[in-house]
Amino acid sequence: MRLHKRTKSITGNNFRGFTFVEVMVSLVVLCSGIVVIYRSFFLCADYLNNLTCRLYASSLIDEKIGDVSKSFADWPAQDLNLGNNFVTLDINHKPVRFTYDIALQPLSDVKSVWQLDVKLAWADGRRSMHMQRSAYMLR
Repeated sequence: MRLHKRTKSITGNNFRGFTFVEVMVSLVVLCSGIVVIYRSFFLCADYLNNLTCRLYASSLIDEKIGDVSKSFADWPAQDLNLGNNFVTLDINHKPVRFTYDIALQPLSDVKSVWQLDVKLAWADGRRSMHMQRSAYMLR
């Protein structure tokens, strides 16, 4: 009866199993992968929050342009109503304050056409975000 020879490890010793260095290298690789996945998760969450705020801002600007257009149609018989300068919404369980900057002025070339500029600004974490749209109205 023949006995099987034990195979040697890469390092040349006669023991089966992993060396301490091999275990430590595999732990470093595993931990690095976990850190990359963890960071990408929070990066995706940040992008999602930014996109959600931009979608709300787009809706708010469209709504403000519609409200000012209706008020402009009744002007000068009634006072021009530009509405509130800010609105606070809960987005992802956090209050976000959107601030309007509205400018309405006649075009210099054509006096019967007025330009409405609506800027909307908000804070997204440490970043200051803004969005702007323009519309033209006939008088």
